[in-house]
Amino acid sequence: MSNRFKLILASVAILILLFLGFIWIDIRNTYIELGGIKTELSQIKAEFKRYQVLAQKVRDIDDKFTQELTHAKAENNKLYNNVINGIGRLQLNINKAATANLDDAKTCELTGETRQNYYLLRDDIITKDNMIVALQKYITNICLAN
Repeated sequence: MSNRFKLILASVAILILLFLGFIWIDIRNTYIELGGIKTELSQIKAEFKRYQVLAQKVRDIDDKFTQELTHAKAENNKLYNNVINGIGRLQLNINKAATANLDDAKTCELTGETRQNYYLLRDDIITKDNMIVALQKYITNICLAN
């Protein structure tokens, strides 16, 4: 073989070795990056599972208080309908001192509009109470639990 051919062959061999070396370095760096990505993925999966648990707790709280609110409002509507239909009565507690001069007064009754407003206010109070208790439960079980 001629020297020129040997030189070309040696140059090609060196280039192939350099090329393989660069490929090996690139593969090694890729594996290092892949290890970092796997670690990040594991952290993201753990965080996602934690959020799923929190979301389920929030759904449970919401379901519980929605059912309680629905039941309380239905009970309030039932009471209102009973009063309107004459099945039940709205009892008022009156201070005896305020009625001392009204010996001949008849039974105290609310007007229809006042009665309706009473039940509307009661419905609002039920809603607000339920919302406050649900928010307290959310803060205690979700916000402060972490």
